[in-house]
Amino acid sequence: MLIALIALNVCHWAADFTHLSTDWMLNAKRYGKPLYPIFIHALVHALLFFTTVWILYDLDKAIFAGGFQLITHFMIDLIKGKISFWFKKLEDPSNKYHWWVFGADQFMHHLVIILTVYFIS
Repeated sequence: MLIALIALNVCHWAADFTHLSTDWMLNAKRYGKPLYPIFIHALVHALLFFTTVWILYDLDKAIFAGGFQLITHFMIDLIKGKISFWFKKLEDPSNKYHWWVFGADQFMHHLVIILTVYFIS
C-alpha cells in the first residue's frame, strides 16, 4: 500500500511538473479550454497510473486506476481552469488566493491518489 502511494505520487509529479506537461496542455489548463489538450494531459496521468498499478497489482486494478485517474484528473483541471478564467485575479501568483486555489487543486489530486490506493488494495 505504501509503495503504491509513493509510486502514484511520483506519477502525478512526473505528469504535472516535467516535460510530460507541455505548453499546449498548460495553456489549456490555465483557462479550462480547449478541452482536448486537458484531456490529453489527463490521459498522460491515466497511462502512468495504469502502467504503475499493472506492475504493482494486476490488469483489472490497472484499468480501474487508469479510468478513475482519467476522469478525475480531467474534471479537477477543468474546474481549476474555469475558476481561473472566471476570476482573472487568481492568475497572479502574488495574490494569496492564487495559492489557495493551487493548493486545493493539488489536495484534490492527492485525495484521488489516496482513494485509488484504497480501492485497489
